Amino acid sequence: MAKLHKIELYLIDHNDKYSSLDNIVVDIENATDLDVNCFNTKEVEIEWDDDIDINFSSKCTVENFRKYFK
Repeated sequence: MAKLHKIELYLIDHNDKYSSLDNIVVDIENATDLDVNCFNTKEVEIEWDDDIDINFSSKCTVENFRKYFK
């Protein structure tokens, strides 16, 4: 039996390691036994600093991430 999970996921590439979402998907698939299909994807560049609101996962809400995609 297989399970299908729908998730909304925000990934932060702190060190600008990945040139595209496809590169991230390849790494995830190679590191796990998962197949990843992405739809309606968006990408934005942001100025990163240690005090940015999305750097604190325990205090971060989905609205903190969504505001960068408006």
